[in-house]
Amino acid sequence: MKGPLLFVGALILLGFVLMKNTERFQPEFLDKKQVMKTVAVEDSSYEQMTNHMSLSSYSMGPIEGTPSPFQVNQYRAHIQ
Repeated sequence: MKGPLLFVGALILLGFVLMKNTERFQPEFLDKKQVMKTVAVEDSSYEQMTNHMSLSSYSMGPIEGTPSPFQVNQYRAHIQ
């Protein structure tokens, strides 16, 4: 009769030790970027928000190389 009681007691003690060592939940470390994006477009979901590259605000100078027949979106490829 002592054996099963000691086993159950050891399991309960092990459970307490393991639960004490777990890290507590910290809500301030949650990533809220998606929530902010959702709130920003909650009135109008028709606005398209992409991760496109914005056009440069300064002159890039003349394009060097020979134009190729390949094009990606609005950009024509050039071979140097």
